[in-house]
Amino acid sequence: MIFLLMNLSLLINGSTTSQPKIPFYENIGLEHGRVHECYGPAKLFFPFLLAQRCKGPILWIRPSYSKHTINPNGVSKWVNPHRFIFINSPSFKNTLWCIEESLRIGTPPLIIAELEQIPTLTQIRRMHLAAKSCKSTKIAPLPLILTPKDGGALGVETRWCIRSNHTNTPYQWKIDLTRARLVPEKKFLLTEIKNQLEISLAP
Repeated sequence: MIFLLMNLSLLINGSTTSQPKIPFYENIGLEHGRVHECYGPAKLFFPFLLAQRCKGPILWIRPSYSKHTINPNGVSKWVNPHRFIFINSPSFKNTLWCIEESLRIGTPPLIIAELEQIPTLTQIRRMHLAAKSCKSTKIAPLPLILTPKDGGALGVETRWCIRSNHTNTPYQWKIDLTRARLVPEKKFLLTEIKNQLEISLAP
């Protein structure tokens, strides 16, 4: 019975082999090789926080019909815009394929994907399996999916909600950790201090 439960856990959650994490706050971080989700009105800003805390190129996959673009001058104080590689994907299916192939190849270290719909549990598992199959590097890429409305993808390692909080403090955001396998839910404040994005616990 114990053997069956252990194998069921591996099937659902993937390998128990730990990977490095992009640090977030104290002992909380986003683990490489696991899918993480972000939603909310300011979800497009969350990748810049992660980019400031990691190194290397960043793959950003977005729908080809998307009307917004990243302003290099607007983000250069937080992260070098030359690190970003943008792909305009013609369909949701093609976006998922791009994520999986990048995970299998093992590069770049950070993968951002704007999704127009919530992926299924099977689709999230496929991403985890793709990351696990990566043989070209010891550290698997970290995939972050940006989902519509209230998010809710099943099987993700962590889920975050981010919204602006500029009323009292310029350049401040509220970030809620709404789902994590290993830590309780928490609320944070993200504040720009001298071009650095600093995290603190919300009061």
